[in-house]
Amino acid sequence: MTDLDQDQGASSVADGRRTLVVGLLADPDTPAELAAKLAEDLPDELAAQVDGEITWDVRTMTHPVTASVQDPEEVLRAVADQTSHTDWDIGIYLTDLPMQHGERPILVDLDHDRRVAGLSLPSFGPFLQHHEVRNAIVRLVADLIGTADAGLDRGQHHPSRIGRAAAKHLQPVHALRVGEGEHTRRYVTTPWRGRARLLAGMVRTNQPWRLVLGMRSALAAVVGTSAYLTITSTIWLLSTRLGIGKLTLTSVLSIALMVAWIIGAHHLWEHARHEGEREETALYNASTVLTLSIGVLVMSAAVYVLTLLGSLFFLEPSVLGSSLGRPPTLGDHLLLAWLATGLATVAGALGSGLDSEDAVRRAAYGYRERQRRDEIGQDAEDDEETENTDGRTSSSG
Repeated sequence: MTDLDQDQGASSVADGRRTLVVGLLADPDTPAELAAKLAEDLPDELAAQVDGEITWDVRTMTHPVTASVQDPEEVLRAVADQTSHTDWDIGIYLTDLPMQHGERPILVDLDHDRRVAGLSLPSFGPFLQHHEVRNAIVRLVADLIGTADAGLDRGQHHPSRIGRAAAKHLQPVHALRVGEGEHTRRYVTTPWRGRARLLAGMVRTNQPWRLVLGMRSALAAVVGTSAYLTITSTIWLLSTRLGIGKLTLTSVLSIALMVAWIIGAHHLWEHARHEGEREETALYNASTVLTLSIGVLVMSAAVYVLTLLGSLFFLEPSVLGSSLGRPPTLGDHLLLAWLATGLATVAGALGSGLDSEDAVRRAAYGYRERQRRDEIGQDAEDDEETENTDGRTSSSG
């Protein structure tokens, strides 16, 4: 033992306090970012709500535990194996892998015997995720050290002084006994409401706003086309005569076209390989459509602002008024930017084809989703190679 360790030990004895190490094991990308934020405020929360006589040491580690496993029970076992090599007293795993128990999304898996728990972030939904996950971890730690039942499936207050808010945001939640361990529990949400939260959480994990800068070729095509249309007199006249309804329809159709083009050009649509995967595949496809739709909508909104500013700056009132037959108003510029952006988005669909498939996936998905798709692609290649090998063997025979 070093002198520093001896000093720390003496200090601990003198203070009459014991130290518990809570480790946050996180997948790369969004879970790792969330873990870093949680590590800052969890010690105070644990001291205030669980046990103020304990010194809470919260540490983080980034590791793709779910790289080769997706079964929930195997994931928790892999977490226990990973944390067994550390000096952590409690291990909490944060993953953006959506997991389900039948038709019910899994919120938390808890194992008292190995003092580990796993949280599936998408099941927490898209809003207040940091707040909800933090409160859930506080309840889980209290449960794992024996202070109180985590009680995620209840709404009442617990003896551990853990507040009602932690349970309120996670309702409705139900506890299930799983596995062979006597103290292993799984918290799941309801099929319909829970799946809606899961889908919204998957979209949030993908961070669709990253699409704006991630697909540079598409963005350049939209901006360039919009700038060109802004100085075209025909567009000046059309924008003031089409009406709000047709302008809205133009925007909706252009966004839908760009989303469809991106999905088709970059092979983002999944197909179930067998009957048991149909619901899961539909969930992932819905997540892809929503992610891209929000991303393209954000891109269009940004281009709209740029187009409007360009219109106000470059189009002289006398020039624009000569085509309109009257002095232009701010409303004319707003309508012009609207139509130009809608038509330019169609050009952005074509421009998206210039972005590499890897660039599009990085822009549209988080780390775990990209990894899952790579695994599916590799499995498909292996199956195709096996079929080709069997075909050649049969021909030789």
